[in-house]
Amino acid sequence: MQSFVLGRVLQAAFIIFFIAVSVFLILRLSAGDPARIRAPVFARPDVIEQYRKDFGTDRPVIAQLGSFFAGVAKGDLGNSFRFQEPVIDLIARALPKTLLLAATALAISLTLAIVLGSMAALRPNSFWGWLSSALAAFGQAAPVFWFGVVLVLIFSITLKWFPSGGFSGPLSLVLPAIAVSLSILPTQLRVLRAAMEATLRQDFIRTAHAFGLRERRIVFVYALRNACLPLITVTGVDIGYLLGGVIVAEVVFNFPGIGELALVALNARDYPLIQGITIVTATTFVLVNLLIDLLYGWIDPRIRLEQP
Repeated sequence: MQSFVLGRVLQAAFIIFFIAVSVFLILRLSAGDPARIRAPVFARPDVIEQYRKDFGTDRPVIAQLGSFFAGVAKGDLGNSFRFQEPVIDLIARALPKTLLLAATALAISLTLAIVLGSMAALRPNSFWGWLSSALAAFGQAAPVFWFGVVLVLIFSITLKWFPSGGFSGPLSLVLPAIAVSLSILPTQLRVLRAAMEATLRQDFIRTAHAFGLRERRIVFVYALRNACLPLITVTGVDIGYLLGGVIVAEVVFNFPGIGELALVALNARDYPLIQGITIVTATTFVLVNLLIDLLYGWIDPRIRLEQP
């Protein structure tokens, strides 16, 4: 068990390092000079050069890369070019709201996938089966930004039930969370339904029926526990889509999270802030997938991690 965890941690560290280096180099090769963007319009060349010195972009790329990783080793992600604040402080203010939105969206999608997928597997030709297929098809076809705009037009502008943007309380989470959850729901719904249908045909389910156990207990305790394994696997993969959907939703709903901060950083060519957001996002994705791997043994006792 310890060797497995250590191996996964080392693998995660390598992935994060590779992503950080790639983003660092791509930013330097892309068009746009942060000094020219930050400097006043029609600024003199010496003023622009002074901005480059202040930002450290006048040095060779290798020297900038070395300074960047030296700072990361000390927990320092540098200062933002745009906001003139430590990157770690900016991310610390925005990240909790992003994680709250992502967790809410994930909870909505998992709840719908489990309930609708289970009901559709039990009664495939009923209303539940039709609703499951229709919702999966709609979620697959509707982009987050389009569905977000539709939600705002209906529930914010027309009905005035929810805020159209910003973050002023729990109600501000409802519309963006629904928009994001729909982006990952189709895969989860189809996987859970297929796994549940296969599980319900297993011998141990027939044995449970023969012993006279209640159908609700058989379905939602024995069958669902086994059917959730593929759902957990696909959820780990969907975390990347979830984070991407959250960023888009934050822009659509003007939600003060990592997505809105990343958009500002990209427009300003704010290298330290973009790099910091990338590292934090990649670390979150890798850690969630590591946690999902470790959950396998707890959910299904038949699965055992090999000991050294």
